[in-house]
Amino acid sequence: MSTMSNEPPSLREFAAALAARDPKTVATYLTTIRDFVVWLATQPGGTPFHLGLVTGTAVRGYMDSLVTGNRAPRTRSKALSALRSFCQWAVDEDHLRRNPARSIERPTVVAMAPRELSDKQRFVLKTMVEQHATPRFVAIFALGYWAGLRISEIAALRLDQCTINQRAGSITLVDAKGGKTRTLDLHNMVRRALYDYLSPAVPQELERDPESAYVFTSQRAAWLRQQGRPDHLSERGIEHLWAQFKRQGTYEEWKLIADVTFHDLRHDFAHRARQSGWSLEEIAVYAGHQTKDGAPAIATTVRYTLPSRKQLKERVQLLQG
Repeated sequence: MSTMSNEPPSLREFAAALAARDPKTVATYLTTIRDFVVWLATQPGGTPFHLGLVTGTAVRGYMDSLVTGNRAPRTRSKALSALRSFCQWAVDEDHLRRNPARSIERPTVVAMAPRELSDKQRFVLKTMVEQHATPRFVAIFALGYWAGLRISEIAALRLDQCTINQRAGSITLVDAKGGKTRTLDLHNMVRRALYDYLSPAVPQELERDPESAYVFTSQRAAWLRQQGRPDHLSERGIEHLWAQFKRQGTYEEWKLIADVTFHDLRHDFAHRARQSGWSLEEIAVYAGHQTKDGAPAIATTVRYTLPSRKQLKERVQLLQG
């Protein structure tokens, strides 16, 4: 099913109900539900699709098909989350009497340490930023590497959320992921990068649209404002800049950083903060890992700071008999 207009009405209604969720989550959920509908169509009586076909037997059969198809436990776990959300929406809308996905056991997913950069990778990235990056990209990199911000938080950062001068700097992230707001005092590397970008020595070198309320503006900022749309640099735009940046190094440098994603900078920030003596609570609050009531979501932070195999390999050599 290639377009929303060709999809069952229930999927369009579910998509509308997800409008306030993170766009990546919405995309993942809808991809799973579409795949479920396609799989259901191959079963006896499985077409045309309607919510009455969403039974415990159908959901189990689909999950079993993912096992047969050698889909990874993490992928199956995400699929089950999407199905549970879809079924719960159907229950809330009185389309189903109960959630048939609720009783299905979630696949066991082995927790793996998020990406921690090697010393050589850090050296290459920081050196390349000094050698090749524009003030705008230096600021974007600093917010990821030295502040651990999400791409979405960097893209949507507004001027009125920044308090930056030559001596100190802080930013307030409003309605970040999960609807939470937090104020961060910035590492001097971030403060300096933002100050140099927003207050260039030569005004003509300003890399942003001065009419915009956002820190990082789109190349189409004026046109987007005319359309009544946010004129900030998009998340995809940051990913594109990241890919361009990595290609500017030598072949040896590129081999070291080719598979490093921008989000890996956030994971590496958490590792470096932990190694610098930060408590899990401190990392959780700074990184925005908080529950709805504002308490630090330590379980999430623990996943960010799990020891890597390299760390454990070094530790085991220190084991005393």
